[in-house]
Order: sequence, then structure tokens, then C-alpha cells
Amino acid sequence: MKLIVNSVSEKDRKNIVAALNDQSIFSGNGMMPLNNLGKVAVLESGALPAEVKAPPTAPAETVKPTSTASVDKAQALKAKLANDKRVALKDKSVRELGELATVINAIAEKSHMQSNMEMEIVPQGLRILIKDDQNRNMFERGSAKIMPFFKKLLIELAPVFDSLDNKLIISGHTDAMQYKDGDNYNNWNLSGDRALSARRVLEQAGMPVDKVMQVSAMSDRMLLNEGEPNSAENRRIEIMILTQSASDTLYQFFGEKGEKVVEPAVKRVAEQSHVTAGIR
Repeated sequence: MKLIVNSVSEKDRKNIVAALNDQSIFSGNGMMPLNNLGKVAVLESGALPAEVKAPPTAPAETVKPTSTASVDKAQALKAKLANDKRVALKDKSVRELGELATVINAIAEKSHMQSNMEMEIVPQGLRILIKDDQNRNMFERGSAKIMPFFKKLLIELAPVFDSLDNKLIISGHTDAMQYKDGDNYNNWNLSGDRALSARRVLEQAGMPVDKVMQVSAMSDRMLLNEGEPNSAENRRIEIMILTQSASDTLYQFFGEKGEKVVEPAVKRVAEQSHVTAGIR
């Protein structure tokens, strides 16, 4: 299999990552932005906030800086506007993720599972951890057979995930307790089977099959509580709601769709470089 990353230069790869990082967190072309889950005012993708709107300028060919000072001033203004745009988009992303987390938390409370769930906003999106505790296990011990209360939670979450224009990664994690017959079945198998079981319930509840981008088996390699490797909290399912740029990055490295991401990104970076050169 050809690695997509080898089809562009190191310089292009760095430019692509920089360009993708400037995008809104949910800037895809899907059904709806996250703010439709609640009333949150957000900027249109690519728009500048009102207080930092760029002043009207003459066409590029008529702009003739007459001094080094005026050139420096123009460049400083351009840099400030670009930085303000990045800040605005980042703030928009955090608001959208916070709104989504609020919706998911309400579902967890309805299912009496708020004590089993943690969420955090990370650069790649919203990380949802659903874990065992001393009173309840999501699966039968040593098995991928899902418990009714956990199945109910996933069924409630399915329409929320379906409404988003974002891909998911589902990963399974175990504690450090090992199988006696580890040659035939071990924690790698168990964590993978549990993640697949969670994916299956979501799809049976109506979530499209192409919503999940990756299912991962993590075994006991990422313990939440390293001091107590066999503790219940280490047994968990994690669902990562990916940002658009995080999905694009994964597509570059895994799968043929990466070509459809890399080529437009290279073109966009080239166009931005051309515009920048014209301003200078």
C-alpha cells in the first residue's frame, strides 16, 4: 500500500498541517454544526470578528507602498488580522465542543451514568471516557457481552453522533489482569472485541456505518490508574469525536481518501502563498 504522506514534500506536509490547524473545528460539509444542538452564536467559517474587520483596500495592483514604514505597517496589520481570525476560530471550536459535552452529559444523567463518564476537550476533538466503577461494569467480566445499562446509554448517544458532521474513533481499554490462556485470547482481543461491540450497538441504533473512522484495541497499555493497574476505572471505552482537521490528518496516513485531502490542501497553501506574495 502506498503511503499518501510520501506523495508530498516535507515542506508541503508542514504547510498542510498549518493550514488545517487554522480551520474551524467543524468546518466540513455535513448536516449541521454543533451549535444546532443548542443556541450558541458562532462565526461563519473563515469570517473575521466584527471588531477586527479589515478596512477596504484598493485592488492589489494599485497598492504602492511608498516607504519601508508603510510596508511594515501593512504587514503588521495583516499579521494581527490573521492572528485574530485564528483566535476567533479557536474560541468557536471550544464553544461548540462545550455545547456538545453539555448535551452528552444530560444523556448520561438521564441514564444515571454520569459517575461513569468523563469528558475533556483536546486538540483532536472531544474525548469521552466511559468506564467501570466498583458498582457497575459495562461488560461481563472477561467478556465483550455488553451490559443492558451501557447498551441503553449508547442507544441514547447514537442520534447525537449521527447529527454531527464528524467522524469517531472508538477504543477499548482493559485493566492489567491477564488471561490464564493468553496464547488463545488476551487483553488485546478483549479490548478490541469490546470496542467493536460498542460500535455495533451504535450502528444498530441508527448511526451510519461510515461514521466510525477507526476502532482500536489498546489492551492495558494506557492505564488511567497506574498505581492500581487492576482497578475498575482502567476498564473503559473511549469515544473520540474528531475535529475536521484531525480526520483529514488521519486520512492522509490511512486510506485512499488521503489523496482527496492532500491535493486540495496543497493547492490551498499554494494559493495562500501567492496572495501573500502579492500583498508584499
